[in-house]
Amino acid sequence: MLPIYRKIHLAKEKKEKIFQKSEYFSEIFQLLEELKKVINDVQKERLKTGMTNICAQCAMESKPCCGSEIENKYSVELLTINLLLGISFPRKEKNIEMCFFLTEKGCSLLARDVFCINFICEKIKSQLSPLGLKNLREFEGLQLNLQFKIEEILKKI
Repeated sequence: MLPIYRKIHLAKEKKEKIFQKSEYFSEIFQLLEELKKVINDVQKERLKTGMTNICAQCAMESKPCCGSEIENKYSVELLTINLLLGISFPRKEKNIEMCFFLTEKGCSLLARDVFCINFICEKIKSQLSPLGLKNLREFEGLQLNLQFKIEEILKKI
């Protein structure tokens, strides 16, 4: 398993190669535009269901769910997607007991690993309506599908 700093370095190199490989450029950027819209929809749905506030409150009161080494789940391709979405990675981890990407404002990533997207703690599950959870899961499914498509193209580069 590659250390996170090495993965970030490789993601930056891959980002540069995208601009050199014109055969993939337009397809990747078309999918990225769709992904931005879906991520925005996911964020709106999390706000609407109250999930964002529950997570923020929990993080203030206790240890957040984003524990150490979760960053190891991230592939070079998924990190590249985040770079293409304009994300700047933290230069160093804030707390060794937490995920590298967790900041004071929450997760610094837009394109997230399936584990991070799918994880919903019992506290949140108990406060979400079945319809709210269903709608959130539908948007998250769209996000994961688009991320997967982009990752598969990036693997070719």
